[in-house]
Amino acid sequence: MRFRVKIFLTACLLFVFSAARAAEKETYRWQATLTGGLYLNNEQAWQLEPAVTWNFHKLLGVGLGVELSGQYNQPSRLTVIDGREAVLTSNERDVAWIMLKPMLVIKSPEIWKTADRFYRLWVQAEPGLSLGCPFHNSLTYEIKEYSGAIGHTVDYRKFPNQGLRWFYWNARASVNLAIDRFIIGAGYYVSNLDYYSGRRNVTLANGEKFHVPKKEISQSVFLSVGYTF
Repeated sequence: MRFRVKIFLTACLLFVFSAARAAEKETYRWQATLTGGLYLNNEQAWQLEPAVTWNFHKLLGVGLGVELSGQYNQPSRLTVIDGREAVLTSNERDVAWIMLKPMLVIKSPEIWKTADRFYRLWVQAEPGLSLGCPFHNSLTYEIKEYSGAIGHTVDYRKFPNQGLRWFYWNARASVNLAIDRFIIGAGYYVSNLDYYSGRRNVTLANGEKFHVPKKEISQSVFLSVGYTF
């Protein structure tokens, strides 16, 4: 009887040991990533994107990110309304977007790794879609009245935008270095996002359209940090 118990306990210990070794070799399927970058052609605009990826194959995965993007340090925009000077309200001077971004993740085989795979290097591409919504799809002006050199707001006027585009494609290419379960990356991003779609067709009080840059492909460079689990 004692012999059978010893055999049973030994078998249990071997099973636990084998399970522990298998867990050490487990491929983590999920990855959380935070990406930050700067647009190269949209007048001082930043982008920040948290995302989650499910790697259903060692070279393939699908993910979902939420990009927040906005300009900064944009100048005041002046016009004339009812014979008075009017200035764009401060909270609407910078274009800003929020975008839901489903993506496909395509990884290359590892191009470099250490013997224990603690360090690994590869490149990857992430084609995807951007479902975007600007924070403002209209423009609000403050109408000013002056007493000497001092001006104060006497009224507000809102001008709606027409023809908002919200559906775009995007693609990202990056080089990635894994340090155990942490991943550091850097790369290039391109999209047909019309950054000024939320104000491209605003007609002001004088009958002129609000001036925005011409449409062009949006490009950015970025850094990322991730963790697999």
